Amino acid sequence: MDTTFNNIVGIAGLPFKAPVVLELLKDAAIAAFLKNGIIQYSSLLIMNQEGTLQVLALDSTGRLIEIAMPAEISDGISEILVGINHWAGYVNEAGEHIIDLRTPSPGPHFHSNLLIGNRVGFPRPLQTTPKSVIDRLGGGSFRSHAATQVLATRWDMRQEENGFPANRQFYLIEGDQQIFYSADPKDENVESATCTHAQNFTKIEYKTRCGLKIERLIFLLPQLEGMPLATEVQRINVTNLGNKDRKLKLVYTGMFGSANPHALFEDVLYSNIIMQTGLLLDENRSIVAITPDYYSDFYKEDVRFHTMMVDKKGDVEFPKEFCTNYNEFVGNGSLHHPEGIYQLSNRLSRKGPGFFALAADLTLEAGEVCHVRQFTGIVSSKLNDSFSEETVREEIYRLIDRLRIPGQVEKFLEDSISFLSSYKKLLRLQTEDELLNTYMNHNLPFQVFYQTFVSRSFCQTQKGYREIGFREIQDLYASMYYFLGMGMDHFVQDMLKEWGSKVFEFGYAYHNFYWEGKEPGKWSDDSLWLIQAVARYVHYTGNYGFLDVKCDIAGTDPVQQRSIYQTIQAIILYSGQISVGKHGLPLLDLADWNDCLKLDQDCIDGITKERLYKEQVANKGISVGDEPFESNYSESVMNAFLLKLAVDEMKVIAEAKEDQTYAAYLSGLSNELQGNIQQHAWKENFFARVLFNRYDNYSYLGAKGDGLSADPSIDGTYFINSFSWSILSDSASEDQIEKMLEVLEKVMVTPFGIKLMSPADMGKIAKFTATGEYFPGDRENGAVFKHASMMAVSAMLKGAKSVKKSELAAKLSNLAYWMLDLTLPYKTLENPYVTCGNPRFCTQYNNSETGENIGPILSGTSTWLTLSLMSALGIEFTGEGLVLDPILREKDQKVIYDLKIGESEYHIEITKPVGFYRALDSQVTLLLDGKKLTGNVVPLDRIKANHIVTMQLQ
Repeated sequence: MDTTFNNIVGIAGLPFKAPVVLELLKDAAIAAFLKNGIIQYSSLLIMNQEGTLQVLALDSTGRLIEIAMPAEISDGISEILVGINHWAGYVNEAGEHIIDLRTPSPGPHFHSNLLIGNRVGFPRPLQTTPKSVIDRLGGGSFRSHAATQVLATRWDMRQEENGFPANRQFYLIEGDQQIFYSADPKDENVESATCTHAQNFTKIEYKTRCGLKIERLIFLLPQLEGMPLATEVQRINVTNLGNKDRKLKLVYTGMFGSANPHALFEDVLYSNIIMQTGLLLDENRSIVAITPDYYSDFYKEDVRFHTMMVDKKGDVEFPKEFCTNYNEFVGNGSLHHPEGIYQLSNRLSRKGPGFFALAADLTLEAGEVCHVRQFTGIVSSKLNDSFSEETVREEIYRLIDRLRIPGQVEKFLEDSISFLSSYKKLLRLQTEDELLNTYMNHNLPFQVFYQTFVSRSFCQTQKGYREIGFREIQDLYASMYYFLGMGMDHFVQDMLKEWGSKVFEFGYAYHNFYWEGKEPGKWSDDSLWLIQAVARYVHYTGNYGFLDVKCDIAGTDPVQQRSIYQTIQAIILYSGQISVGKHGLPLLDLADWNDCLKLDQDCIDGITKERLYKEQVANKGISVGDEPFESNYSESVMNAFLLKLAVDEMKVIAEAKEDQTYAAYLSGLSNELQGNIQQHAWKENFFARVLFNRYDNYSYLGAKGDGLSADPSIDGTYFINSFSWSILSDSASEDQIEKMLEVLEKVMVTPFGIKLMSPADMGKIAKFTATGEYFPGDRENGAVFKHASMMAVSAMLKGAKSVKKSELAAKLSNLAYWMLDLTLPYKTLENPYVTCGNPRFCTQYNNSETGENIGPILSGTSTWLTLSLMSALGIEFTGEGLVLDPILREKDQKVIYDLKIGESEYHIEITKPVGFYRALDSQVTLLLDGKKLTGNVVPLDRIKANHIVTMQLQ
């Protein structure tokens, strides 16, 4: 109870560790009882045994004695403990998180939801699809195209606040009393408050002791022609449950995002004085929309607005009160109890009207429901060549005219739900594990869908202005199958073309981009990820003609184009013959996939390297590609694996295109690369992670004997990605897999998952690495980095299917499933206040020392979890058809799932006895519509039909 740590209060008999004592101490009477108790005794323990409470005390002699507890204290404690099993909420069969708003939150991500609009079929959806983050109180923020905030984020250290606290909140006033505030569920007038986070919408419901039911529905409108580029809806229903008429006022608030967010770093005054209040009024002088009026023409290209419509017996009315000065609104009060709420100032502000408040009267007869619809959005010049000031008025009025019609808001929500339902039909799992079925059929595909457009740039804690990273094309690896299952072939092509347009003529890529790219060629892995995405698309569709489709070439002015095939050829030439080191492996550059592996402090970007290389070959009178770039830079072994996988994928594609010359070149390159990997990167029991070319004392990082271990009991440093990608690229032999697995289990397996790396002291060779950035156990410094862990699971499942030794295969399978179970987000509900995270969405990593699931929510975890689960189910799309090669849990005897491929639906049932079975060495019986097939490849028919596939392993 103080810094001596001699006086302790605890509670036993809980279903899981929870902050119960902190909740008890918020009650004045209970707190006084406990504090008085520890004046007499050193420690108190509250025993909760099936609802019966007793308090034990430790006296001065060390004996435990029971002390009396007054009935009102016992009742107070019991009331707090009611429903503790659901303090963190629960996930229902639809994958919705149901939350009591009055219970303590396990962590910043736990009660957040993700919302996304739909611009499929409209230009540049990767850049322009709107997205929102919403917490259980309806807070958070809203973003339009790229990093353009419509509702402002909250730039401070609090992870719990994604957005400005006034966003999406409202008050109810009756007479001279504030009777309700939407962000205060523990107000005395609130009887109950519940939030339901669903896929792509959130509902919040309150009941008040004064006889009101208040319902909130929040979602993003799908794009409509001629409408604002992004619009978020909040429908507020207020029901009078009493038998008397009520006269209320509803006051709604928010904070618009800054027109120049980067100015907030240096000059907040500038951000204020470049805008003034703007009002769009109708003929009755009612406020159709409130909007900032920016001075500069540049800032007028993105105009934010908010509209409130109050239903009045089949028609709508608009508010007539407004305020755009936060200080006038709050006064000497607070957001929970602002002084200016009873009469808004109605004063036009000359500067800083990012804040807005609108007020309207509500008159409710007994039993009546009043609908109040809020629309926050942005009208933008992006993709609109005819944009003008009049466009703002036109698009807002189109929105109002469409959505003032009763039932239209609900219709658009149904459209959004319907689209997601079609998207999720790709794979419908039916196992005995209902929680797994719910997760894989609902929340997992939605998270991957969200990330496909937003990349990793916007979620609860990612509230700054991080751009899309090129390597985040990995999200498309998983989501493309869902889109293709909907018949959206051209959409996937357009997405691939947009990523391809970020690759320079020489073969390196922008590392980050929105409308413009930056940091070209500084991260060596970026462009290599494109090849796997294209290969997955081509293998699934058999559309080799796509390789001849043109895409832009990054960095060209005027813009030039080349085919996707030529783009890939440039990437392979650059990574395989130009940007390589003295051991014949790709250079590391600033870093590869592991952003904290910054080992060459003097590295150069792609543009500089291209210029120096062209000078090098010109001086020697040789051609580009005849020799590699001359340097003593480090080489990335992971990139070597990525390159080999890309080369092998393209060899198959080149052969299918009947490009035998290029296929032969790729075959030779693959053999040469494999030889260099085996000769230089294999270090007795593990593949190295990086090869050095400049140090006398260190020749490699990431294997036995590297001299860089921070743990004297470990003979070197080890990295999970060397294990994973050596298997995924078919570089590792079975003997090498077995040796690496032994090291992995000994050095990197923790109770909370497989660590990204073992303890390392990279400060011996560079300053700005993971060991210099983070505490041990966090992020790249030895966390259970679940993106990488899921890559490892995919590798282990691949190994389990292919290695000859059945015992080794079973070990790989069991470890893969163990790691999968630690990654499935709904597992956090078993111990929510310790493991934290989010029960519906994957987080980036687990701290390897505490087990806490730590954000951000958006990462490659969900993508590679999807790919891993598909692999476990035996789903592999090839040019020959569906290769059905499952690895089921040893205890499982049956798994059933439905798979949608084009217009066809396949009902697949796989059975086996208890134990480890796989296609390689089991007796396989495979039937397609009752007809026996040879082998384990199911030919695919994309014409509309229903098929039944049964597979028996024995």
